[in-house]
Amino acid sequence: MPENLEISSNEEITLLDWNAFERPQKKWSKEFFSSIIVMAFLASIILYFIEGLMPVLVIWSLVFMIWAMSRTEPRTEKYAITSWGLKTTERTFRYETMTTFWFETKWGGRLMHINLAHMPWHIVIVIDPKKEDQIRKLMLNYVVFQLPAITVVDRLVKWLGEKIPLE
Repeated sequence: MPENLEISSNEEITLLDWNAFERPQKKWSKEFFSSIIVMAFLASIILYFIEGLMPVLVIWSLVFMIWAMSRTEPRTEKYAITSWGLKTTERTFRYETMTTFWFETKWGGRLMHINLAHMPWHIVIVIDPKKEDQIRKLMLNYVVFQLPAITVVDRLVKWLGEKIPLE
């Protein structure tokens, strides 16, 4: 907690706030969607004969979700770091429930990942890159900064992404 800040436990004080999109977004090309549709069609044929109709419906619902999220602009949300925790438009995540946090760049935007001790277990917040240093300093007063370990699955996904480009 900052040294010059005298607060009671009942009083919530906003330490830093910013506006950002509610989720990262990328506009996918027609080549990406044609690749996704071809892969979904092939997987649907295979899984239909193995398991039936339900996996096919799941595959096509995922294709629709990817398409809908690509075409829908995310809303602008207000985020704030307060004396109690991280406040979004819908919820306040208390510092006591946060275990670790780290930053990453994805699709040209800066993201802050926070692991939680309870459901939803992990949140991703789009941050203003100009305020990243301030956010880091404030969060370090309450939460541990720790980059996640790179697992075998992470390496496999990266390798597949390089070998099978969808765009």
